[in-house]
Amino acid sequence: MADLTSRHAALLALGIAVTPLIATTRAEAAAQYWRCDLGRVAVVSNSSATRCELLLRATLRYEQLLSELTGIELDESLTPLRLYSLPRADAREYMFTEKELGDQVRTRQVINSRSLPGLDLNFLSLVDLGGDEPLQSVFNLYAQLVLSNGPTRGYPAWYQAGVATLLNGLLIRPDGMVLLSRNPRFLAVVDDHQRASDSARVDLPALLDAKPSVFTPADYNEFARRAHIWAQFGLLTGEQHRKQYHDLADLMRQGTPTEEAVATAFGISLKELTEQFEGGAWRKDASYRLPAPASPPPSVATPVELDAAVAEELLKVLKERVVEFAGR
Repeated sequence: MADLTSRHAALLALGIAVTPLIATTRAEAAAQYWRCDLGRVAVVSNSSATRCELLLRATLRYEQLLSELTGIELDESLTPLRLYSLPRADAREYMFTEKELGDQVRTRQVINSRSLPGLDLNFLSLVDLGGDEPLQSVFNLYAQLVLSNGPTRGYPAWYQAGVATLLNGLLIRPDGMVLLSRNPRFLAVVDDHQRASDSARVDLPALLDAKPSVFTPADYNEFARRAHIWAQFGLLTGEQHRKQYHDLADLMRQGTPTEEAVATAFGISLKELTEQFEGGAWRKDASYRLPAPASPPPSVATPVELDAAVAEELLKVLKERVVEFAGR
C-alpha cells in the first residue's frame, strides 16, 4: 500500500504560487473582512461579500469534484474546513512565522498558499493577488490532504496522485462548470541541478506499483505527471473507463496483485492495457470540460461583514496554527 506522503505534500506546498518577493507596507493591512458559512465549510475573506461567497461556492464545488472523481461520497468524512483569504500585508503577519518570512526574503520567493490540517478543523490560507493562481494552488494542497487522510488514504499512490494532479490548476466558473488543465501546474520544488532519474520515467506497470515515498522531488514530479496522464485515460474518457479505473484502485487497495486486478477490472491483460494506454488513441475522447452540476447550487446566507475585533481574533487563530506547525 502506498500513499501521498506528508513529505511530498510539504514539498509541493513549498512550490505553490511562488512569485518574486515584493515589499509591502503595513498600511495595506487595514483590510475589511467578511465571513460566510455553509455546513462544515467556512470562508473568512478580505475584499468583499461577493468574493467571500465566490470562494465558498468554489470550495464546495471542489469538494464535489473530489467525490465525483473518486466515486466516493466524501462529505460526511471530511474534517470541517476554514479557508482564509488575506491581502499581502496581513498574510505576511498571520500566515508565516518570522523565520519563514526570513527564508522568503533570503530566497527572494514568496509562498501564496498554505494547508494547515488539524484533528477537528482544517485551515487553508491564500494571499489575494487578484488572480486564479493562489486559489488553484491551495485547492491542490487540499486535494492532497483529503486524498491521503480521508477514505482514500489506503488506495494506491497512482490513484491519489492521479486525482490530485487531474484537478491541479483547474478553473471553476461561477456557474460550476470546470475547465481542467492538460498539464499539472504546481509540482514539488526541485533544485536547478536535479533531474528525474531514468527509473522515474516509468511505463504503466511500473506506475501502478510505484512507491513514491522513496522518490526524490524530481522523481516524484515525473511520477505525478505519469499519474496525471493515467488519470486522464481513466477518468476523462467515458463512464466505462471511469468505473474500471475505480475498480482497479479498489482491488489494489484490498491487496490484489496488479496483473490480476487489471484483468478483473478491465477484462484484458496488463500488457494489452499498457499497449492501449501508451498508444494514445484514447486522447481524442478525453474531455477537459466538466459540466456544471444538474442540480442548483445550495443557497448561501449573505456573508457577514466582520468588525475589526472579530476579524483580528479569527486571524490570531490562524497565526496560532501557523506557529504550532512551525514547532513540529
